[in-house]
Amino acid sequence: MNVGTMFEWEGAAVDEACRIVADRDPRKHRIGLLTVGPWPDGPAWALQWFVRHTELAQFLLRVEPRRAGLLGADFIAFKTATMPVITAMEVAGLNEDLRQQFNALSAPHFGVHWWGSLESLKAGETAWARSVLAQLEATAPLPNSRTPELLDLLQRDYPPPTTIK
Repeated sequence: MNVGTMFEWEGAAVDEACRIVADRDPRKHRIGLLTVGPWPDGPAWALQWFVRHTELAQFLLRVEPRRAGLLGADFIAFKTATMPVITAMEVAGLNEDLRQQFNALSAPHFGVHWWGSLESLKAGETAWARSVLAQLEATAPLPNSRTPELLDLLQRDYPPPTTIK
């Protein structure tokens, strides 16, 4: 981490910031974020991992919109519009109501498909989590002994994201 920065991805180029959080081990960085954007060649998924929900919120505010191509006045307008929801995320944590509020503001550029802990994923708490477990032919909760299989599947199906070209 650079001196004077709060998160290790701060100050990095967008692609590098995305690589840093996508390459993290979900067993240590246990809060996940799955975003999807309507990129020109079809949906682009990005699965990234964070230490705390507050880091995830700041990433959604500062990096993900730039990955989606928001720059200049559009980026500033996005940050202004989403700041109340980001603040609520930082205070209250991640919940479905805040996810929907955020998505209403981030559309059509990108959206949050899923967020939650590795434990909530293994517990199949959302439709997406259950679909991932189904790919493993597993039922919830996924036993700890099968966590490596889950992580292999996620790494294969959700490689590190890149920005829109």
